[in-house]
Amino acid sequence: MLSVNQQRQATLDRMVKLRYSAVAIKFVEDEAIVPENAFCPYRDKKKHIAICQAFALARRQGKVVYMRKEDHWCWNPLVTYGMVDFKRGNPDFDLISSYMGIPDKEKSDDFVEAFPKLPLNKYAGTLIAPLDKADFEPDITLIYCSNSQLRFMLMGLMSQTASMLDSSFTPLDSCVYSVIPPFYEGKYRITLPDPGEFERALTDENDIIFTVPYQKMDEFFAGLAQLDKRHFTVNSYQPYMKEDFQRPKFYNDVFTMWGLETGELWDK
Repeated sequence: MLSVNQQRQATLDRMVKLRYSAVAIKFVEDEAIVPENAFCPYRDKKKHIAICQAFALARRQGKVVYMRKEDHWCWNPLVTYGMVDFKRGNPDFDLISSYMGIPDKEKSDDFVEAFPKLPLNKYAGTLIAPLDKADFEPDITLIYCSNSQLRFMLMGLMSQTASMLDSSFTPLDSCVYSVIPPFYEGKYRITLPDPGEFERALTDENDIIFTVPYQKMDEFFAGLAQLDKRHFTVNSYQPYMKEDFQRPKFYNDVFTMWGLETGELWDK
């Protein structure tokens, strides 16, 4: 019998047609939950990786990865995942701020200070797995997808929320903004993969990241189930250019009310 996470991934495979698995992420306080076969880069290979590379290993190669402080090779997750003491006025803070590319030092300092951060040393590490291999309830789930796949998922979500999804965007630090705010706030988020993800973690230039926090998993999959009832998948919409194209019945109904011409009904 399939686990809940396996069922969730199977639904994504069938309806959204993702290229790779969704990525389950868990912040670990007690390392007893970490599987024995989890890959720890420094322990197992005496090598370091960026956490975006750990995300890529999970979704592209099906690996379960556990990232501790000594495994990291990128500065920002060390700061924002609570691995180092990072405060305004400290030498490390000033150094990072000077590399932000923001000429006004005060504005740069404010920007760096505003990074969302986990409490210092609260978590021993970060457990990362393909969703269908995760034997834990993810704190958040990252879905790397195309714009059309994102649009489809948002259509299902709108059936549950009857509202628009708000997000904010930055060209940098996708490992931070796709993870920490959804974890803290329990809200969905859309994030642009940053240059490091593109250069070092094999993220396609047309990919975008959709984050589902654990509080929203049931709602998110209820939205996909609603689309399933209507026999929609991501492939239900195919590009074409045609005048007087077929439309759902309600188009004709409202056009009649508005005194406009009606046309053929689509067969979906």
